[in-house]
Amino acid sequence: MPRIVTVRTKDKSNQDVISLVLSQDAISVGPDGDPWCGITLNSVQARALADRLYNFAVEIENQEEQGYRTSTRSFVHLSSVVALHDGSQSGHRAFEAALHLAGRSLASLALIGIFGISNATGEPLQSTDDYQWQKGWLTSLVDMYALQASGNGVSFTSRLFAASEPCEILDLMNHMDCDLIVMPNSLTRFGIHGERLMPSVVNRRTSNVLVCP
Repeated sequence: MPRIVTVRTKDKSNQDVISLVLSQDAISVGPDGDPWCGITLNSVQARALADRLYNFAVEIENQEEQGYRTSTRSFVHLSSVVALHDGSQSGHRAFEAALHLAGRSLASLALIGIFGISNATGEPLQSTDDYQWQKGWLTSLVDMYALQASGNGVSFTSRLFAASEPCEILDLMNHMDCDLIVMPNSLTRFGIHGERLMPSVVNRRTSNVLVCP
């Protein structure tokens, strides 16, 4: 899915300028055979882009610090959103909220699915059959979400992890660059041997966190 990124930077004379950067997949072949660069925006995305450019311009004109009006920590100017999903209804609401916020801000959306969690204890299940069922369910949801994100013009990626792989989940979460994490309330209890993993990850980050009921 083509993406457009707007950043405040410096030109060769060290003057503040605004750069618009298109992802490589925004390049297509025109009717004359020459490469074209372009991206399609819906009305909400067009307004978000216009607002962001306007705020960049005001920052520069008023000689304000970079990010004073355009920080990606603001829900209005998000650049990347991560949605956590455990296959529950709460996880579905988390994805819907993440998709809405990503689409409004021209942000990318990454989904991290975790399967094999006990609803009763929040710890990994012991049954292999339950693992496989939950994995299949999350996989079908991801396919549906990919189509939904594409229809909304949102760049979408996904990864699935077994609940018995906490180290891999922690490593990914600690190294991901994101402005907002949206997670279901059910995952706040997820952990092993009484240690809650998601709160420990969240506490180490400066990203905004939204918990859905």
